[in-house]
Amino acid sequence: MEAEERESGITFGEICRLIGKKIWLVLAIAAGVTVLAVVLFALVFNPLTTYYSMSFELVYPTSSTQQYPDGTPFSYRNIISLSTLQDAIEKDERLKNVDVATMVREDHISVSAVTDEDTTGTDTTVTYTLNVKGSYFRDEDTAQLFIRCVADATVDDIMERAASLSYGISKETFNGNNFEARLDLLSEEYSTLLEAYDTWISTYSAGYRVTVNSVSRSLSDYRAEVYGLYVDGVRSALADECANSGYGLLYGDEDEIVVQEAINERVAQLQQEYQLNESIIAALEAQRDGTSSASAFSVRALTETSSQVGDIIISPDPTIEQLIAYYTERNAIIVNQLGDAVDGESAVTGTLTAAGARAFATKLNGYFTSLNEAAETLKNVTTAIYEQNTFAEFVSQNADSSGDTNIVLVAIAAFVIAFLVAAIVVCAAEYSRQRKRALPAQEPQDGASGEMKE
Repeated sequence: MEAEERESGITFGEICRLIGKKIWLVLAIAAGVTVLAVVLFALVFNPLTTYYSMSFELVYPTSSTQQYPDGTPFSYRNIISLSTLQDAIEKDERLKNVDVATMVREDHISVSAVTDEDTTGTDTTVTYTLNVKGSYFRDEDTAQLFIRCVADATVDDIMERAASLSYGISKETFNGNNFEARLDLLSEEYSTLLEAYDTWISTYSAGYRVTVNSVSRSLSDYRAEVYGLYVDGVRSALADECANSGYGLLYGDEDEIVVQEAINERVAQLQQEYQLNESIIAALEAQRDGTSSASAFSVRALTETSSQVGDIIISPDPTIEQLIAYYTERNAIIVNQLGDAVDGESAVTGTLTAAGARAFATKLNGYFTSLNEAAETLKNVTTAIYEQNTFAEFVSQNADSSGDTNIVLVAIAAFVIAFLVAAIVVCAAEYSRQRKRALPAQEPQDGASGEMKE
């Protein structure tokens, strides 16, 4: 009966017995194949298709307006610029071999931004999601480290921009303008400093304390210090002195030769203007008294040759009396500035002297120095505020992966398939050996039977 079963095939029970004899070999083969499959998927196939991502918010003083410290628009694509990525890999030794140039070139890194506003629409929160291909990293932890370093590099970039801000005026620019323009520059700088402190106070509070050079002070204290440097009374007094003394169009630094050259040029201009004004006044008085045949049109043409014509339009159609009063007052100012020099022959005995101009320039330089020192303090305050309030806040502490194959499923599938294949191979091999052992055992019996028959 058993021979008949062997002739017709192998029974299921015998298959189980054959596998059972070699079960450890089958299990070893299946385990080996499983380990190989897991290693291949974990180290080769998965990194080629896996992307890691992490979401974070960038918190800094001007984040709600999406601006850099200097006021330029913040572009979230700068987060994955080549320069930022290079700064990121320099933050940790484990990232030094990451090929960020290829990463950018092959578009294997991306960033997206999602904006959320509160119910009032006044507070805006932007969540950035950084997505990077896993083949550039040896494991998930390294990819996660890279993303964190990219966020930190972006934070560093924002703080570096804040530290590079300048609220002051260079000495070359200041001295390159005439005295009237210098007064305007000082006023602009003064307003800029106060406006900057007002912005910080509105963002935080007047009592918000900032530490500069190991000294902690409130924002209101810093602002009050600036306010006292160049108040309205000081500005008005300087403007009046500049205008009445004739310093407005002077230029140059404290070099006596440069100032004297400027004064000589200005004296010549004022002497010419004085003579022209005298002619205008005489013509106007003659027309008023009816002792001149000059028409109103010819008188106006004469007045329009004056360099000060823009200042005399005190009404759409000024009267003769108004024009006479203007030119008379203007010449009185010129006499105050030139003194005996109005005749074009005498030396200047008025206010427009080199000594007076240098004294006024020194006074302006004092305010320039004070405001520039305040500008440097504001720069340090701004830098400190950004250092205290700029950071990356991650939504989750671990990276998410996508595009990868589940290693557990790979292990299970590999083990099952390897077990079945190994079982079939082992069973076939064992069955074949048994068949070969059975055939030689039968042949001698047939030969022995033949000999006995003979």
